[in-house]
Amino acid sequence: MKVLLPMKKPIIYSLAFFTTISVQASEINPNGSPPRQEQGWSLWRPNYEIEKAGFDAGFSNMELGGYLDFENACKTNPTVGNSSISYWFRLSNSVERIGTGRVEYSCWANGRRLHTFDSTAIKSGLENVNCLRVNSPTGLTIRSEPRNNSRGLGRVAQGRTVRPNSFPASIVEADGENWIAITSPRPGWVSDGKPTSQGNFSLCNR
Repeated sequence: MKVLLPMKKPIIYSLAFFTTISVQASEINPNGSPPRQEQGWSLWRPNYEIEKAGFDAGFSNMELGGYLDFENACKTNPTVGNSSISYWFRLSNSVERIGTGRVEYSCWANGRRLHTFDSTAIKSGLENVNCLRVNSPTGLTIRSEPRNNSRGLGRVAQGRTVRPNSFPASIVEADGENWIAITSPRPGWVSDGKPTSQGNFSLCNR
């Protein structure tokens, strides 16, 4: 059963993680003024916009528990005092592009980012993503493992399609790139490029 987070590696993004950081920013808007968008990510948005952001998250008890730990850490952070806490989220660009990616949540107080929590996210309304189209002029190598130096098993040309091995897709970050596990045209791994890039795939129905 899918468990949605209350707000409406190897994935493998299903292993969420929680970090403690302290970053100075505008207390009103963590994107800064003027807003600055980090490569590979959307701008930060307040949590009250989650329902209209077009994604689902929270696909395991581990992720749900991690989110609850994140909330508790925000509320009990000793630097908060009597200040109010604001909650924000942002999505990796791959959520819209290939249907699977990450959502990062953060909490802020006194103009500082206190904690973050990262988990799997999928574009809402998708029944199952079983086709991705290659968008790389030179094509892509299918490899036996998610590494650049692993054995090549074949190639997929520009404009051809691959079938991910699951939905949400199994994605591993290695060698500075995101790797997607596929079952067709043959089982293996293909690179979706660096997390900050435009990526090597798009949904087949786009």
